[in-house]
This record gives sequence, C-alpha cells and structure tokens, in this order.
Amino acid sequence: MSDDAKKIAVLVRDRQGEALRMALGLTLADDAITVFNIGAPIEVNDANELSVESLEMMECELFSVNEVDANFQSITMQLLPEKLLEFTHVIPY
Repeated sequence: MSDDAKKIAVLVRDRQGEALRMALGLTLADDAITVFNIGAPIEVNDANELSVESLEMMECELFSVNEVDANFQSITMQLLPEKLLEFTHVIPY
C-alpha cells in the first residue's frame, strides 16, 4: 500500500453481490479495502463465493455481524462505529 493509499470500508447491506464485486474492483487502485457485512448473511452462490475468495487473495479484511458468514471475522453492531473511524472512506451498499 502506497503512502497516498486510502482506507476504504465497504458496508454490505441489501445488494450483496454488487457490493462484493465493487469492493473487489476497488482493490485495483492499491487502496486498503475492508468489507463489513451488516445485513443478512451472505447468500451462498457461485458469484458471491468467487468474490469473497478473490477479496481474501487480495488480502482484504472481511467482517460480519453474522456468525454464519464463512471466512468473515465476527464483529458486533456496537463495535462497528468505533472500527469505522479508522477509514478515510465508508461506502454503504
């Protein structure tokens, strides 16, 4: 990550597939991307699984309020606001 790189948080809510693809696209700019699933558990389908695997390969951090989300670290809604203060940009999807 370069000195002018941004720390970007992507908040996944309703449009899960689109949010995961968008987060993956943001990795091309050499910014630090972190994904937070704050909605329903991530729908299990080929597209979402590929996006999550790709985000992991790009060394993105993945957090979820849902314990059932595989490959995501657990976070509570109470801890989320404090965590979001670390980011230069927060993108809700």
